[in-house]
Amino acid sequence: TYGGIHAMAGNPTGCMGLADYLGWDWRSKAGIPIVNVPGCPVQPDNFMETLLYLLYQVAGLAPMIPLDKALRPTWLFGKTVHEGCDRAGYYEQADFAHEYGSPKCIVKLGCWGPVVNCNVTKRGWMAGIGGCPNVGGICIGCTMPGFPDKFMPFMDEPPGAKISSKAIATYGKTIRGLRTMTNNTVNKEPKWRHNRPELTTGYKPQTGGVAKSFNRPS
Repeated sequence: TYGGIHAMAGNPTGCMGLADYLGWDWRSKAGIPIVNVPGCPVQPDNFMETLLYLLYQVAGLAPMIPLDKALRPTWLFGKTVHEGCDRAGYYEQADFAHEYGSPKCIVKLGCWGPVVNCNVTKRGWMAGIGGCPNVGGICIGCTMPGFPDKFMPFMDEPPGAKISSKAIATYGKTIRGLRTMTNNTVNKEPKWRHNRPELTTGYKPQTGGVAKSFNRPS
């Protein structure tokens, strides 16, 4: 990957990712580039799926693996954590958590999900279960080339989150209010459903014309 925690500022070994060491334009004799499958740790299914794709490619059964500019498989890392997050609806309505244990959006608690390329919220961790925000943990950006330095200190509200959360506040509160009104309306049964003798559904029996064709023979 990109070196991860071992390659952070101040490390005593000069640790780096393979692309930094060999060069980002490096190609094997077969013309295959370096493929990064980042994560801390790597999501197991992402690793196995990438490995299987490369085996198919070597066998001539798949085209060149599609990678983004950070050399990650595009179909795995093309979307952000936020785009697949169960908490995204709360963000849209400017409904933010202020303590852990809440089901609401945790961007104010230090989650970087809106800007991090990762599929863990959709794929889960093991057998489709888990994933940081899915189980109440913040996204710390471990699939990004800038990890960990650009995401520290962990658990502090990201700089961009302060601006975006303020910008969406008015919109979110308005949308939440309108949805509450609509929800209250559709949570009530229609007025013609009642246990009274009269029929108030608006039904009017047909007479003559087509209706006559259904009369029973005398």
